Amino acid sequence: MNRTELALAASVLKPAAEWVRGQIRRDRANRYSLIRDWTLPAVRCSFWPDAVTGWQTPLFRISKLDRGVVSITIKAYQSTDSENICDGATLSPDRLPGILPAALFHDPWYCRLPRDSAKQYELLADALGVPRKRLRSFGDNLFYAIARAGGCPWLVARLYHAGIRVGYPIVKPFIAAFLAAFLAAGCAGCLVGPDGTFIDPGDYQPPEWEQVNP
Repeated sequence: MNRTELALAASVLKPAAEWVRGQIRRDRANRYSLIRDWTLPAVRCSFWPDAVTGWQTPLFRISKLDRGVVSITIKAYQSTDSENICDGATLSPDRLPGILPAALFHDPWYCRLPRDSAKQYELLADALGVPRKRLRSFGDNLFYAIARAGGCPWLVARLYHAGIRVGYPIVKPFIAAFLAAFLAAGCAGCLVGPDGTFIDPGDYQPPEWEQVNP
């Protein structure tokens, strides 16, 4: 590639990169707060051991109900300019069915929990006898389960799940919008997450939330 071709490529890529950075800044400016404590009453969690009856952090309370079944309460939180706990689905539409409730859980689980204490994940992972990355993947899979319980079409939920597993795919918002327009309902067996994580839609109650920057 000669200098002219390099200059041409740079002239195309620079505006594209600036556009992406602008989209990320605007997306991160979204602020959502959880008005009241929100409980997911019966979450299938295959790796939760019988010996651990519960766990609590500044933003979560987890109680063992039965073998492989836990109740998870996300405590009410307020997003602010200085501490934005939830900004919704990154670079993707927030208002598809089930997606924002999933983000209201996932953002504090995936991002906020380690900042509450540097040892939170390590302590919980040690207590459960699983690697720390197992807790992160559980949070990702529970995002999928919440989205499905909240009415998100299964293929859209799968797309979002894939997105949070790999990072920030730029095409995700466009594909999600397309799929949301054409998919009416999910398949019967696709309420179950990738590792068996599951929320019964009959037990599911949506959270009470507000957007701080309408």
